[in-house]
Amino acid sequence: MIDKYMLQFALSKGVGEVAIKKAISLLRECGCSWYDLIHDRMLLRKINVRDAVRENIGLQSGQAETLYNELNDNGIDILSENDRKYPEYLKKMLGAKCPPILFASGNIDLFNTLAVGFCGSRKTSEKGLGIASECAEQLVAQNITVVSGYAKGTDMSVHKAALKNGGRTICVLAEGILKYRKKREIREYISDDNCLYVSQFMPNTVWNSGNAMRRNSIIIGLSRAMILVESGKSGGTFSAGKEALRVHCPLFVIDFAQPEVSAEANPYFIKAGGTPIRGVNGSPNISKVLEVLKSDEKGRGEADTKKYCQIAMML
Repeated sequence: MIDKYMLQFALSKGVGEVAIKKAISLLRECGCSWYDLIHDRMLLRKINVRDAVRENIGLQSGQAETLYNELNDNGIDILSENDRKYPEYLKKMLGAKCPPILFASGNIDLFNTLAVGFCGSRKTSEKGLGIASECAEQLVAQNITVVSGYAKGTDMSVHKAALKNGGRTICVLAEGILKYRKKREIREYISDDNCLYVSQFMPNTVWNSGNAMRRNSIIIGLSRAMILVESGKSGGTFSAGKEALRVHCPLFVIDFAQPEVSAEANPYFIKAGGTPIRGVNGSPNISKVLEVLKSDEKGRGEADTKKYCQIAMML
């Protein structure tokens, strides 16, 4: 659901993610609306919004109205941390670091599916791209959603493999939701049900390398496991691999017999705790990835059953 007063608050100079998180928390506690917040000086003071920032909020009314209409016209959803449709697994994985607002276009029910993320260089070798595509094909054959960052190279190869083989994919953007375009490589395969675009950035934000690094945490946070295809010793993929290990997201690493330069850090990640993916009969063996997902799905089922029983006891 889109709330134009939330947009008015978030668009204002002097308001960042910390202030938005404080606002969301306050509204949950007091049962107030975004309209109440931006029109009540005392509520704003409770989250330490200075008078100068309050004035900026007032000046954003027209821009917020325009953006509100544009998002509505494009069928884009805004999900705050309070929203029941906000991905719970993302909150579990990132905790206090999860983005306070997500902008989504497509089938938001994909947030609730079992998913595996991919990371890899934009300059991944042809061999690496082929392996990545095969991994994605095997995953969608098991009804698993593929998540990646919508960049050329590894990302686009797995998005395409998933969609072309009748699967689902989540594209995590490094720009605002109004700035992406359906790329020609996958355009013909996209339907209303099989694809979801998601961005943590304000809708008109243009792509930049800093945001490309930041969005890696969303890819990881939406995924039950990550597959690292090829990584150099620095850059976005290297950072994503380290972040996956840091938050204890199971990391699987393509284990090349003779790594290309674009995969020179793959052995590093295997030594650091990543599980190697090796070939069997010419195809990547993802059996260990599937084992992790099966264990995770079983755990979720048991948790849901326990939650249901607790609710039943309260009735």
